[in-house]
Amino acid sequence: MRRRTLWTRLAGLLRATFWLAVLGLFLLGLWFTRLGAHWPSVYVMTDAAMEPTVAEGEYFLAWSPAGVVQRGDLVLFEYLTADGESVDVLRRLAALPGDTVRMDSGVVHVNGEPRDWPFRILRPRADRSELAITGDLYDWGPWIVPSDSVVVLADTRDISGWPDSRFFGFLPRERIFARATRVLVDRPLR
Repeated sequence: MRRRTLWTRLAGLLRATFWLAVLGLFLLGLWFTRLGAHWPSVYVMTDAAMEPTVAEGEYFLAWSPAGVVQRGDLVLFEYLTADGESVDVLRRLAALPGDTVRMDSGVVHVNGEPRDWPFRILRPRADRSELAITGDLYDWGPWIVPSDSVVVLADTRDISGWPDSRFFGFLPRERIFARATRVLVDRPLR
């Protein structure tokens, strides 16, 4: 009788192991096909351009592809430097195609409504830059966003926030490759 119980337990354990393996392979298959289309990546903020939202040296999680993005989301896009180097840049998505956007004393206004997104100005008198297409970094617009583009802005409004749409204009939507969701100290981004 004892021998039969041992074989019964062993058979039950083998059956459970088999079905767990099948379930694991099924979930792995989903991950590498449908669910696996979105991949999380960890990035580090290398400068202070997104402070106060993301501090310099802070790690954050981003999902690629970006999927559906909304005004106020933090997005990653590819920026090509003057020497042709590709750099991943984190910025706030300020305006979508068809939106009217302007800035007044550092506050972003989209379709006539001021946005309460966090921002900072380090040097209030550093409102001009030869690199900027806007002339004034804190007061500009209105711009109407083209149908294939968006406006991205740094949360630091003076020259420390370079590069963003004030310096290179509208960003083609297809250049956005990821959406940042949270810093790694478990604080949501928005």
